[in-house]
Amino acid sequence: MTTRRSRTRHSRTRRAAIGLGAALLALAGCTDADAGGAGTDHTAPVTATRAVHLDPFTPSGRPAPEFTVVDRAAAKCSASGVNLSDPDARRCMTTAGYFLYDPCFVRHRPRPDVALCVQNPTTSEAVRIRIVEDTPGPADRRRPGRPWFLELADGRHCVPAPGPGRANDPPGRPTYTCGSDDHLYGLPDTTGPVWTMTNRLGDADGPGPPHRVRIRTAWL
Repeated sequence: MTTRRSRTRHSRTRRAAIGLGAALLALAGCTDADAGGAGTDHTAPVTATRAVHLDPFTPSGRPAPEFTVVDRAAAKCSASGVNLSDPDARRCMTTAGYFLYDPCFVRHRPRPDVALCVQNPTTSEAVRIRIVEDTPGPADRRRPGRPWFLELADGRHCVPAPGPGRANDPPGRPTYTCGSDDHLYGLPDTTGPVWTMTNRLGDADGPGPPHRVRIRTAWL
């Protein structure tokens, strides 16, 4: 028989695993070309970059059917540190266990007291947050057009590189990380139908020669 204590221990273990996975993704990105969402064909040519504005809720405020809630928690939330283009994006620290999720998205109906956290939009997993305190950022911090998650043409996944702040990126430093010793620089060139970025392999302090990579999907 499963006791309440064992169920609580399982929930905490599951939450810790999700939180650790989110931290590893934010620090190192995801390099497995098979880690994309269901139905993604990484061998298909990229003829136009797909720009996605994620809204994980239905109009009634329920989680969208393509998402599966794998955990629930109460949290204090503030402006997202990775998604700088969406005013509804948050980073949320749970009140129990102090796990950090970023980005999370606040719903509007029926009340703005719930958020869904989606660390990797190529999967269906989401964490439901009951917001106990919310501190949104000022409007002037927004940077429309700056993706918070990238899928390259070859299937690599890239997230904003860790740093003291994402408002202004130091010259010559990576802006995105796609895995160990695998970085992107600058912002996407959106002048053509297929967006591109500069990719360098090697340590950030001694990167290799630059080359251009194509972006299959950008989440904004």
